[in-house]
Amino acid sequence: MKWLRLLTTTRDNSTPDVIRIGSILLGTQFLVLAAWSCIALGNAFDAQNYGLGAAALLAATGAK
Repeated sequence: MKWLRLLTTTRDNSTPDVIRIGSILLGTQFLVLAAWSCIALGNAFDAQNYGLGAAALLAATGAK
């Protein structure tokens, strides 16, 4: 579980980083809802809208 601590804490590996935790949760939700839309609801996969959503997610979380 060390990898989870490294992903969710700041440089000192003890202080939780809210932005990182939120980014992980938001990214997971984004992927799950995209899969749900395609598999369960039977919608066609729209690569352009998926890309726009992914770009918005990266911009919102401050990815470099």
